[in-house]
Amino acid sequence: MSYEAEEIKSREFEREPEGKRRMEPETALELVRNGVTLLLLDVPQFTLVGIDTQMFSVGPVFKGIKMIPPGTHYVYYSSSNRLGIDFKETYLFLDERYCQSVKSLEFDRQLGPYTLSQYGDWKRLSNYITKTTIERIGMHY
Repeated sequence: MSYEAEEIKSREFEREPEGKRRMEPETALELVRNGVTLLLLDVPQFTLVGIDTQMFSVGPVFKGIKMIPPGTHYVYYSSSNRLGIDFKETYLFLDERYCQSVKSLEFDRQLGPYTLSQYGDWKRLSNYITKTTIERIGMHY
C-alpha cells in the first residue's frame, strides 16, 4: 500500500469513550514503516526539539521523532538545560549504521510520534515555502 498522508489522515483515528482520539494500530505501523524517522541521539535532557508545529521536551529516553510524513519540514531546538546553560555543538548528519536499527524498530519506544492531526496545519503553511524562500534565509535546498 502506498503512503498517502491525506488518505491516512482520514482514517487514522478511532474514537475512545472519553472523546479522546487514538490512532489505529495498523495506521501507526504503516506510518512507522513508511514515514520518516528523525533520529536525534545524545541530545541533552531538557532541550526543546520541534518539528513544524510540534514541540518535544527531551527526557532521559528521547531519541528522536517517528512517523513524519514526506515533504518539507522545519526542525528547530532550544538548547537550554535545567540550569539555563546552553550547549553549543549541533551536528546534522546521516549515519547509515543506524538505518537498519530504525527499520527493525529498535528505537521505536524511544521515539516521539509526529502528531498527524496537526499535519494539515503544517501542510497549508508549508505551501508558501519555496526554494527561493529557503535560499533567501541562507539555507540550502
